[in-house]
Amino acid sequence: MNVGHPIKLGWRYLFGRRLSNGVTRAATAGISVGTAAMIIVLSAFNGLEKLIKSSFEDIHPSAEIFSEEGGRFLPDSSLINKLNDTHFDWFPVLEQKAVIQTSQNEILVDIKGIPFQNLESFIWLDSLSSKLSTEPVRESIWLGSGVARQLGFSDLNGLETIQLYWPRNTEMGFIGLEPSLNKKSLSPHAIFQTNSKIDNTNVLVFLNSLHGWGKDHRWTSIQIWNSREESIQMDYAAEEIRELLKDFPYIIKGPRDQEKAVFRVMESEGLITSAILGFIVLLASLGLYSSIILTGLEREPQSAILSALGFPKNKIQQSFFWNGTWISVLGATIGFLISLLAVGIQTRFGLIKLGEGYIIEAYPVQFSLLQSIEVCVFVIAIGTALSFIASKKVSIDTLKLREKA
Repeated sequence: MNVGHPIKLGWRYLFGRRLSNGVTRAATAGISVGTAAMIIVLSAFNGLEKLIKSSFEDIHPSAEIFSEEGGRFLPDSSLINKLNDTHFDWFPVLEQKAVIQTSQNEILVDIKGIPFQNLESFIWLDSLSSKLSTEPVRESIWLGSGVARQLGFSDLNGLETIQLYWPRNTEMGFIGLEPSLNKKSLSPHAIFQTNSKIDNTNVLVFLNSLHGWGKDHRWTSIQIWNSREESIQMDYAAEEIRELLKDFPYIIKGPRDQEKAVFRVMESEGLITSAILGFIVLLASLGLYSSIILTGLEREPQSAILSALGFPKNKIQQSFFWNGTWISVLGATIGFLISLLAVGIQTRFGLIKLGEGYIIEAYPVQFSLLQSIEVCVFVIAIGTALSFIASKKVSIDTLKLREKA
């Protein structure tokens, strides 16, 4: 590439001690700050989204299968065979609204019946605030910490007893002189603590026990839980099961389906923030326009000499266009490096703390290379457009007098 090439000339215009070079440096700094701010804020959104996703993975199964008609269902052998042919571990769940009563209080709860072989390893029971040393029995119940607090339980000693009331299932034909409510006396075996949304309303019992107490052997849903090592993306299990059971009358939901409102809000906030930051980057890039105009004014003598030497007018225009493009590329690159450093420092040292009462100490961030490249391309595209407009303006302003002569 010869020294008179527009790309080379545009690069040379970046350096010097002229007033335009000071404006160029200011424009580059503005673009750098705008690019870095956009990437850092998006990294913060990524970190927050990752934190929320991980918390949902603790309270929602990777995939949950419901009847298309709604309510409870009796499983058929073809469904069970399909699930057994997959690599997923699954188990049935029976849910029931009920009232728990003690001598001090009574509250409405959601009972979840889970098979014996799955209950002890159930993810909700990873963190227990209290647990009896004895083995659980048929009448054992596991209380969410919020439920236990409302009932007045803190540390269990094995002497506590609660009364459980829930409607008798008339759909199965149990009507007549029998009471309209099922009643069962249970003994709390443990208190679990996973998430306030879960802990405040949920209790766990053995599935076979709940089947026997209510004489209802149907299921509410089938749950599939994957270990985090197996999870590639949040809803991949739900998508795979959905494809597997596409010809069956069932609805499959993943964690994102169960928390649609939360993710809609997050996506809306992300789009609004990105739009605002994009506008800020646009404003920061306007300095580039001024820089090119000023560079053109200061380079009038050089432009005249180049024209006299036979340098085409469009080549002169292109040199100023490339000057602006180089400013954009340089600013975007510096901004990228600044954001990479800032996100790395926050990830490594956690300089920005969240304070007490949060599940993590430092504000979460997650750097995305693809997202950062998209931001840099966006910034360079804006700079390129402004450079094109400014180069046309510079060419008219600096060359029209000489053309008349």
